[in-house]
Amino acid sequence: MSKFIELTCWFFILAIFVNERLVEGKTTTEAVNKAIIKTIKVENAEIIDCYDIYRQPSLNHPLLCNHTIQMKPSSYQRRTKSNNLGTLQLIQTWHKYGSCPEGTIPILRKGKNYNHTLLRKHHYPRLSPYETHVMSRSNDTTNGNMVHEYSIIGVHGNFLGAQAKINLWKPFTKTEEMSISQIWVTAGDYKDYNTIEVGWQVYQGLYGDDQTRFFIYWTTDGYMSTGCYNLFCDGFVHTSSNISLGCNFTEVSTFNGDQKDATFSIQKDQSSGNWWIQLQGIPIGYYPSSLFTKLSKISTSVKWGGEIINGKTNGRHTSTQMGNGHFPSEGGLKTSSYFNWVKVFDENNMIKDPENVGKKITNPNCYDLKIDDEHYGTNGYGFYYGGPGYNDKCK
Repeated sequence: MSKFIELTCWFFILAIFVNERLVEGKTTTEAVNKAIIKTIKVENAEIIDCYDIYRQPSLNHPLLCNHTIQMKPSSYQRRTKSNNLGTLQLIQTWHKYGSCPEGTIPILRKGKNYNHTLLRKHHYPRLSPYETHVMSRSNDTTNGNMVHEYSIIGVHGNFLGAQAKINLWKPFTKTEEMSISQIWVTAGDYKDYNTIEVGWQVYQGLYGDDQTRFFIYWTTDGYMSTGCYNLFCDGFVHTSSNISLGCNFTEVSTFNGDQKDATFSIQKDQSSGNWWIQLQGIPIGYYPSSLFTKLSKISTSVKWGGEIINGKTNGRHTSTQMGNGHFPSEGGLKTSSYFNWVKVFDENNMIKDPENVGKKITNPNCYDLKIDDEHYGTNGYGFYYGGPGYNDKCK
């Protein structure tokens, strides 16, 4: 019976594709046109489409046929404490040009620079539970000479989620590279690697600019053929009418000045099994557990920190920055990037500090990480991280 339902879903999706037509220079469908209740034109040619929440594209995923939308997490009251929330007022640029009506969700339309080949990372950070740090450069590559480099911490065990307050920056990135600060909630390994990720990123190749943007990511087969950023593929069920995935933050931190930070979280709803994403304590939506194999029940690893892509152009290390481009050794608060109030949700859904923490620093001469032992009373468990990339010691 389940195979029949799945086959029926595929026929439905195929019928939609057959009826594609061109509208305003964008490939769309009659079904999509009926689903869009309102369109908001934003600066720099960005467009936000307000979709009927019950007709959002993700519901076309074969595993979500007849899916009943969960409008809010059942354990909402147990999530993020208000005093752990960041300093950011949740304003995205598109808010200045309009709002989506109740019962709709905002979706950033794919721009002219959209490149589907950039939707997957093709790599994931491995972390031994007893590892102090990894000194050698990562040998894992993507797109030829592209190398992923990390400054992260992580824990192993059984978890129902994680959160952290991350301060926002606008690091320099080379056009074909990216800089990310994020949380990973994962299970499995290699081809069975499942991950849900949330944080901020600067990725010109994907968005066409150097703005600091809110992003999510998922895969269920080690970044091979499933998953993507944001809503560039079906899967994530969006529920918030106010926050759009892939859109930029209006405020970022300034060096030796005001610090802007936000609390990001991923948590499994024990009633529905869905993995909910929150930003500043606001539920954005969820990944249904049916999308996953290993993460359908529990996470066995959580990581926090920075990631960049190093294209090694001109035969040397990239100058793409991680965090704000400064090392943790340069002074800490206001001079270095930070994560604080780093927490896990354990298998009983209780929020607590991470224990038996390991590190992965692929190239400390380029990007580093330092645990903050001085501000636990005010900032909880946290760390400084980041760096400039290419320098006298980072070739």
